[in-house]
Amino acid sequence: MAEPNTRRVFHFLNSEFGLLNLQNRRLKISTLLGLNDPFELLSNNVQNKQVRSLFDEAKRIFDKKFGILCFSDSSESPVQWAHYADRNKGVCLGFEVRSDLLIDVQYIAERISGANFPTSPEFTERWMRQVLSTKYSHWEYEAEARMFSILKEKIGECYFKEFDDDMVLAEVQVGFNSEITRAQLAAALGDLSESVTCFKVRPAFGSFRMVRNENESLWK
Repeated sequence: MAEPNTRRVFHFLNSEFGLLNLQNRRLKISTLLGLNDPFELLSNNVQNKQVRSLFDEAKRIFDKKFGILCFSDSSESPVQWAHYADRNKGVCLGFEVRSDLLIDVQYIAERISGANFPTSPEFTERWMRQVLSTKYSHWEYEAEARMFSILKEKIGECYFKEFDDDMVLAEVQVGFNSEITRAQLAAALGDLSESVTCFKVRPAFGSFRMVRNENESLWK
């Protein structure tokens, strides 16, 4: 049987939760109502009160059953490092994720006209994929790819997905303002250290990108 295709995608974290997630071999699953975009699942025009009520109900139902793991197609955005990696003090984790489990977010400038509610099981899946992967164009810098997960057992107040064959940790990038040492990262990775590439990043000299710092002597 052929191995499933994978994609390298990235997840940004601050240093505290970055190290903790590495130690525990897991990522936090976001619930729909816990995401930072108030228009999640609301890419359609919902000025009609009945349509709005149906979308609100769909959002509540989804929030109870499914969660979302948010990745980016790139680790080079200085905006993402600033927003999601604590102003370059955190980390960016690179994963090899099964391609068929990822849904790329589509970015639009205007709300979708018409309800377009599903009329058949086949259309239901397409409709759900559309509304769950459509966001306002101002979020486009995230180049987001989503992985959906069934919510199971809570640990404390959160749900988590463990690292597994569908989501293999491949690299750890450390922000250029981070105080995480090589020793701290190695301790968090444990036996994963041999298979995971680790390096510190810096602002590029000729573009607006975050790139690998080849001068490894600067990372103690």
